[in-house]
Amino acid sequence: MKMIMRVTLSLLTVAILFCLVTASADAGVLPVRGSFFSVQSRQMETVGEGVALIDYSLDLQGDPVRMAVLQVDLKNPYVKIEGLIGSDGTLESTQQVSKMAERSGAVAAINAGFFIMAQGKPLGMIVKDGKLVSSPIIRDDMPVFALGMDGRPLMDFFQFNGEVKAGNGAVFPLFGVNKPLYNMEYGGLSDTDHLTLYDRNWGQYSRGGNDELPGAVEIVVENNVATKQVVAGAPLPIPANGYILWGHGAAADFMSENMPVGSRVKVSYQTTPAFEKIEVSTGSNSFLVQGGKVAAFQEELKGNNSRTAVASSDSGRFLYLVAVEKSSRSRGLEQEELAELLVAMGVETALNLDGGGSTTMVAKHLGDTDISNIVQPKEGWQRPVTDGLGIFNTAPPGEPAGLIINGPDVVLAGTDSSYTVKGYDTHFYPWQPQNLSWRANGGGNAVNGIFSAGSGGDVVIEVTSGTVKGTKKVHVIGSDEIKALQVEPAVIKAGSGQPVTLTFSILTRDGQVLPLEARYVTVHASTGTVNNGIFYPGKDDGKGVLAASYQGLTVQVPIRAASLFKDTVDNWAEEQINELAESGIIKGYEDGTYRPAEPVTRAQIVALLARLQQWPPGEEQPNFKDKVPDWARDAVAAAVARGVVSGYADRTFQPDRPVTRAEVSVILDHAINFAGKETGLDFKDAGIVPDWARASMARVVSAGIIRGYEDGSLKPGANLTRAEIAVLITRLIELNYVKVEQ
Repeated sequence: MKMIMRVTLSLLTVAILFCLVTASADAGVLPVRGSFFSVQSRQMETVGEGVALIDYSLDLQGDPVRMAVLQVDLKNPYVKIEGLIGSDGTLESTQQVSKMAERSGAVAAINAGFFIMAQGKPLGMIVKDGKLVSSPIIRDDMPVFALGMDGRPLMDFFQFNGEVKAGNGAVFPLFGVNKPLYNMEYGGLSDTDHLTLYDRNWGQYSRGGNDELPGAVEIVVENNVATKQVVAGAPLPIPANGYILWGHGAAADFMSENMPVGSRVKVSYQTTPAFEKIEVSTGSNSFLVQGGKVAAFQEELKGNNSRTAVASSDSGRFLYLVAVEKSSRSRGLEQEELAELLVAMGVETALNLDGGGSTTMVAKHLGDTDISNIVQPKEGWQRPVTDGLGIFNTAPPGEPAGLIINGPDVVLAGTDSSYTVKGYDTHFYPWQPQNLSWRANGGGNAVNGIFSAGSGGDVVIEVTSGTVKGTKKVHVIGSDEIKALQVEPAVIKAGSGQPVTLTFSILTRDGQVLPLEARYVTVHASTGTVNNGIFYPGKDDGKGVLAASYQGLTVQVPIRAASLFKDTVDNWAEEQINELAESGIIKGYEDGTYRPAEPVTRAQIVALLARLQQWPPGEEQPNFKDKVPDWARDAVAAAVARGVVSGYADRTFQPDRPVTRAEVSVILDHAINFAGKETGLDFKDAGIVPDWARASMARVVSAGIIRGYEDGSLKPGANLTRAEIAVLITRLIELNYVKVEQ
């Protein structure tokens, strides 16, 4: 926070599948569409008596956002909300929310108030069962969320007043109870000239000395009697039957002068509203919603972030604990966006709770005994916090009420899939079902948790345990819904001699990609062997084809021998280089290399085209002043005769000169008919294409032979490499611009 020392922050996500909570139809539910958002999915499940978990997937003008809401019916007699504090019920040390929930037996929980990370102590007011754990901060800009003993939520600014009365009758104001050092609203530090009380809710030891404010005094009080007075140095043990008073400046002077060891001490304090009438409370930094409208924020924490909030509606009947996720699947929210979403939900009042890396929401899914993360923590792990809000189910055990079948919603025809079952009782406690009976209605067979899918269509899996029944709808994808069988890798390199694991998947006509176990695929290889989805190369490491079949679909995967050149292994164009070398179209050097990064020369490009198109030698050798290598003489003569290339004005050919991408475009355009293919050059560097190459380059690019780079450039002046020419020639063959006899 910009005004408070070293403070953490937080946020939330949303979706409706089934609901067993008695709530009004619109209570706390986002409309399908709002001014800046749309609901992509909404799932709701009961997690306890009167408690529903609503998980939303939102679209905010193209950005995904996940928001989860715990909707609590405060009129349900079996719902209880409690404060979760530290690792042992005190402020001694912070703890992750999931650990707090597990320790206390909560069915769901969320992180609560703002705290100073460096100190691990809360800024806001914390009350538990009518007892003041930490007093409200002495500032006018940090409201408090509280739940009264009458079960009604309260969101307001709380005031604190207190005094310390010495045995001689002298009185000094008490500034707070169990408060850390913090920045005052209008400047200065909270400890300056102030007196604060610390009891066992703070932890085992007092604060001790403070380097920023030296000269502080601590007095140990037991049974209302001062038993020790020291200038604060090392932290002191806090007595179980008393407390420690910590004072600085004027407060330290008062303590030294009026509270000698053995003197009586009387402390009194109160909050407005009274903490004795409060069940649980935590601190906030700002209102988000007041009177059903976006509030004027006391502080706005900018940025798309994870966030946490608490809200109420229906005159306090429903309480909402909200968490917004910031992750790779959710961009998070601005504070104002969160406030607007809460208004769209129909809440009347809402407060911003600590968020950012602190945002955590956990719950026990219906039928589960273990706590699960509902939103993904921003940093990938739960940050320990000072306090949280826990939701508890206080109902007695009920009777078996329902079964939930867990497993895939979509399966492939002819495959087996596993399903598990969990149960819940009439009060939504987990129940372990026994003697399960399985059945599949609509095709296929279900036995002991294994569903064997038949042909395509919808199937309902049914499970019964005694008189309790559960169902699950499953869609079986048949051959008419399958677009393609896919195999990875797309090319098998057998040259290493190592086994290659094959991965199979199905691409459906509506774009789904579903994994397919190897045992359902029929595989044949012309070289080597295949066993349980693993290809084992043969001794010859030869070239061949692997054919995989499923549901009438067959895909062929080339099997390549070892790279033909010792310097092309794992090169980005290795596959194309090998294919062309095996066909005799390209050649390497005598030392067994191909040198893929070297530029292509004028002699090389002409020789490649001559072999590719099988040009007969030219009838006459051109009369160039410089010497053309013997291996390229016939190809150059043929190319010159066909008008594919020519010499320079000085009557040289310059066979060893590298060719640029623009020059190659002209040569290819002269050698191959790309007529009618010309379109514009839509590249950021199209302006530097030479005029003499522009038309040819446009035709070759339009034909799909030369392509741009990822940065949107064409690089017409760059030298073409030997790896690139292999790819260009492969495209000419694949796009049928040239014919190659196999």
